[in-house]
Amino acid sequence: MTKTILVVDDDDSVRKSISFILYLNRGFKILEAEDGLVGLDLAKKEKPDLIISDVFMDNLNGFMMLESLKADPETAQIPVIMMTSPTISAGAWKTGAAIEYLEKGFTLDDLLVVVDRVLKIELANEET
Repeated sequence: MTKTILVVDDDDSVRKSISFILYLNRGFKILEAEDGLVGLDLAKKEKPDLIISDVFMDNLNGFMMLESLKADPETAQIPVIMMTSPTISAGAWKTGAAIEYLEKGFTLDDLLVVVDRVLKIELANEET
């Protein structure tokens, strides 16, 4: 079954590039959101297998979106990869949620490695 990934980023070119790479290289179904509010709404409606989100966005930033997702039993188990600066991923911001960080400036190979790892972890959890 094809996995669905929600890509949330207010930078149109970044969002579309990530979406294209994930679709082209792995055949994932891709949903896109231009900010955290739209991302939160799509996540609640579509229940994707993974969310990849920028941190700094207008309307609702990535951490606020994550907090809302984790507070809702319907979306709390969706894994999230946050795209952020090295300072944040080094621990400057703590969310308390089990999330992955992908430091900005990542390569497309880095993206695919992290996505594959997160989805394999989720698949292993489903099988146990």
